Formats: sequence, C-alpha cells, structure tokens
Amino acid sequence: MAVINPSTPFDSLKRKFSKSDQIYFKNRSADNATIGVRMKHPSTSNSTLQQAYRTAFAAATAQVRTIMADAEQRATYAQQFRNQKKYMYLRNYIFAQVFVKPE
Repeated sequence: MAVINPSTPFDSLKRKFSKSDQIYFKNRSADNATIGVRMKHPSTSNSTLQQAYRTAFAAATAQVRTIMADAEQRATYAQQFRNQKKYMYLRNYIFAQVFVKPE
C-alpha cells in the first residue's frame, strides 16, 4: 500500500528557477495549503497523434460499455477471459481486445 505524504513540494517560492520556468499554484482544500508545481516545458496544444489516441480511447471505452451491456457478447468475452492470466478484470480484458493503437 502506498504511503501518502501530504507535505507541500516547495516550502517557499520567491522567484523563477530559470527564465523558461512557469510556476503554477494550487490551493489544497483540506488544509488550505498553497502547492507550487514547477513545469519546465508547459503543455501545448495536442498533436494529431495525441488526438488520435483520445479518439481511439473514447471509441474503445464506448464499445466496452456496449459489450458489457449485451449479455451474449459479455459471455463470449468472459469465456476467453477465463482462459488467460494476464488481465485481472473482465472490463480491462475487453478493453485490451477492442482498443486499436493509432499509428
């Protein structure tokens, strides 16, 4: 089991670490602590490959949802799931079979 350390990552932030740094602040609601996160290269807009992954992931998730709702298809995948040892849950096994990695 993981041990969670609730301490803030930075005690104090007075200035930027370098010219290209961007520091983002977030208040933690539990104890109202201010957390600073240093990002060397802040994210930019998604590339075409990232958008393709998101689209493929959403399509696979929707397909898994329909398979889990249909009793006949679910029974077919459940039989295949019982014959394997890699995946622990049926939903994860179906997702692995349905997801097509974009190129």
